[in-house]
Amino acid sequence: MDVSIITINYNNSKLTYDFLVSLNNFFPEKYTYEVVIIDNGSNKSSYYELKAIIKKLNFPVKLHRSNINLGFGGGNMLGNQFAQGNYLAFINNDIVFTEDCFTSLIEFMQSNENIGVTTPQQYNIEKKPTSGIDYFHGIRKELFGRSFYELFLEKDRVRRNHFPYKKETKADFIQGCFMFFEKNRFNEVGGFDTNLFLYFEEMDICYRLNNRGYESYLIPNSSFLHLHGGSTKVNFRIKQEFLISRLYIYRKNYSYLKYKVLQFIISVKLFFKSIFSPKNFKLFFIVIKGGHLKHSLKQEQQILNT
Repeated sequence: MDVSIITINYNNSKLTYDFLVSLNNFFPEKYTYEVVIIDNGSNKSSYYELKAIIKKLNFPVKLHRSNINLGFGGGNMLGNQFAQGNYLAFINNDIVFTEDCFTSLIEFMQSNENIGVTTPQQYNIEKKPTSGIDYFHGIRKELFGRSFYELFLEKDRVRRNHFPYKKETKADFIQGCFMFFEKNRFNEVGGFDTNLFLYFEEMDICYRLNNRGYESYLIPNSSFLHLHGGSTKVNFRIKQEFLISRLYIYRKNYSYLKYKVLQFIISVKLFFKSIFSPKNFKLFFIVIKGGHLKHSLKQEQQILNT
């Protein structure tokens, strides 16, 4: 098996169906592939609807149900256990393919032994190019933003907002909606951190790959449409989860001193935002307390009756 495509479904079988159909339409014939779907604790009606949809497809799909929502990292790591491919493609179900995205990724990785993860060019639902890369979050970026951070980048590095990208683009990390790994390298760094429920999984794994000498690249000669958040709706708890994951990654990967500086910067910014928008005070106190994982949505998931 050449490529294992792993995706997560959570109460949105229609989105998953559209993803599967477009994938089958544009996957290159010269490579073999399999699809592994993890139903991440959807309600029964959504799960049975997904099962019925899959039966109508004319290509094989492995469907496995988790009876508890494992989050992004946990769901994908469960899917990895059933994957047989030499390459692993972790792809959100809110993606629609309009062309072959896999040949260029495979060929690039075969030609470059130091590549840890790749992704194609990303377009939004309006078919406008968007960025698929970012920089490791740190003190300069938290204080002054991306534009200031870019002043210190090497001259040959492509800037994040210079899209659509014209050449293979090295990045600190790529966005998690479409991440393409060589299986052995993914396994070497331990895969996704399942302590995280949502957010920052891509920065974390790319940081660990980078520490082992593997690079992250965007390959722009193929592209896909990303519906941007079609599977996750933004609310206060999602904003809280973003902060919890952010602080966890800082504690995990940086020195204690750097972590405390970053925590202070974030808390100050949230304090001043709270003056104009009092609802931000809740987020401010979460940061002051350290944003511990015990407050994560992961701890609130309940095991479903199957």
